[in-house]
Amino acid sequence: MDYINVLLSFLTTHIISASQSNNNIVAQYKLMEQFLTVKNLDTALLYTCWSPSDQIKHMKKFNEKKIMVTYRNKADFYGNFSRDDLFTITVYSPLLGIIVDWSCNDDLLFKFSESWLWNSSYQWLMVMSKISNDNIINIQSFLTSKNINLTINSEILLAYPNVMDGTIINWRIFDIYRTAFEPRGKLMIDVVNKTFGMWGNRLWKFDKRSNLENVTLNVVTVSNPYGALAKKNGTDIKPSSEELIKYLMTFNLDRLNSVQKFSYAIMYPLTRILLNMSLKIETTNSWGYKVNNKWDGIVGMLISGEADFSLSINALRSERYDVVDYSAISSWKHSPCFIFRHPRTSMASTNIFLRPFETTVWLSIICVIILSGFVNYTIMHYESNQTFSLRELSDIVLLKIGTLCQQGTVMEPTKLSNRLIVLLMFVFSLVIYQFYSSSIVSGLLRPTVINIDSVQKLEESGLDVGVEDFNIITKLIEVYGEINPFFKKIIDKKIKPKSEYLLAKDGVQKIKKGHYAFLTDPATSYWLINDIFTEKEKCDLSELPLHRPETTGYLVQKKSPYRKLINYANSILWETGLMQRELSIWHAKKPKCTAGKTTTEESLVSVEIKDVVSLIAFLVIGFISSLTILILEIILHHYKTNTDRITQRRHTSL
Repeated sequence: MDYINVLLSFLTTHIISASQSNNNIVAQYKLMEQFLTVKNLDTALLYTCWSPSDQIKHMKKFNEKKIMVTYRNKADFYGNFSRDDLFTITVYSPLLGIIVDWSCNDDLLFKFSESWLWNSSYQWLMVMSKISNDNIINIQSFLTSKNINLTINSEILLAYPNVMDGTIINWRIFDIYRTAFEPRGKLMIDVVNKTFGMWGNRLWKFDKRSNLENVTLNVVTVSNPYGALAKKNGTDIKPSSEELIKYLMTFNLDRLNSVQKFSYAIMYPLTRILLNMSLKIETTNSWGYKVNNKWDGIVGMLISGEADFSLSINALRSERYDVVDYSAISSWKHSPCFIFRHPRTSMASTNIFLRPFETTVWLSIICVIILSGFVNYTIMHYESNQTFSLRELSDIVLLKIGTLCQQGTVMEPTKLSNRLIVLLMFVFSLVIYQFYSSSIVSGLLRPTVINIDSVQKLEESGLDVGVEDFNIITKLIEVYGEINPFFKKIIDKKIKPKSEYLLAKDGVQKIKKGHYAFLTDPATSYWLINDIFTEKEKCDLSELPLHRPETTGYLVQKKSPYRKLINYANSILWETGLMQRELSIWHAKKPKCTAGKTTTEESLVSVEIKDVVSLIAFLVIGFISSLTILILEIILHHYKTNTDRITQRRHTSL
């Protein structure tokens, strides 16, 4: 009888234990199914201690939910825990669920490797064995023992069972992350199912992770971008962090470093107010370029881990995509260009007095003059019945030039035919003179614009060229000098020989004087132009961009955990209008032309000495030629006179 009672007691205990175990497995399955469904995961790895029959049964249930699961046993967990073989994501399944049952897989000696998959692509659910009274100490000790180094974008949920009489009643779920990798940052523990259902009310993880608890991160900015490559306006002075912040917050008169100041004006509220983080500012003199197969400046510091992200916006360049990421795409457009005042055609040509007519017209006029001169000479020859003489020829030449210039003549032709030719020449010269004079006047007084829309036309225009001594610009001319032969000519002939690397304020002064093209960042230079240019000079401005405007953004480390968080805060700045406000403060726009729409006295152009220099040169050459001929005539006259005297004396002596 006692044997039967013992057997019944054993069977009852075994049945109850088996029933509790089965109930616990069902509870675990429901937890896992809800986790994968809530996270929208269709692929998962399961490290559980279920029996093969339980695995098959629950795999069918997962398949009904269109969730593909793969089971891994304990041996795989400890012996072949290779992320290359086991933790694979694809473009079709960009997120992978990883579920680990630590209640049966726990091993005090097991630790994850130093670099592990704690980013947002891998969604972890860790089923724990028990819960302690002090959750923070319990979770902290667990993370330390397993070498789990979390960051702000980690997706790890810890599920602790609430057990009654050996059966799991419900779960207590914790969302854990750190504000930065250890040893920086702070461990954050959030009870997910405290108030709103089992999985809480979180729409997006950064809804509750935007407070970084005043964590200090390293950022880098360009402190002195002038003279870094040209070696002209540079300085080796490195400001302290306090001095740099004070400078970046100053709207000084020279308007320099507007890119960095705009960047700081955006990044400060983004990090300090919206994300509650502190910044430790490091400085460099370059935005980051590949030199001798090694990255310098901001990019180099991000690759080496010296900085978490940049405090200055950078242009989106394809060559940087492999080593860094971009975050918080900005409304600032990077568009360096040549700025110059419209050159007039007279500046580019010394033949201003030949320009009114084309070559064929000039040849036609010459032919008409020669033909009329021949007719005049023929008529005069028969009229006077005299032989050819240079005096008659010179009289005819003077007559034709005088007629063409609307002048009278001392000659009095008597024949009707001769008078008719002279009359027709006067009518012809009247029409030609009107065309010529009106073209000259309009060409001198009306600004005719040369359409310089390419580097080739700029090189051929005769304009002097300078470059802003800003390392973005000086680096740009190196790149374009290698791919554009006309740009290389400009560099070799106009920039390097004169060392035309200027600060923005000096370059703008040369633009104002005219006949000068300045390669600069218009975001800064247009502030200076607005201050010193007249309305007429603003209307003369023209641009020659080297490339399309480049979109800019902040640089972050490759696969940085802060990338999406900065994007999130940046979108808030867009929505509140702060981005547009700062852009209007720091990014200058091209001045509007208000005086060029109507013809006023100011819109007329004065004739300068260079406009008539060719005429003066022609006149001077004529004076010199006339004096030379006079001297030759005097010499010839003296020679002839002396010869006659000598001849006369010889005859007298004979």
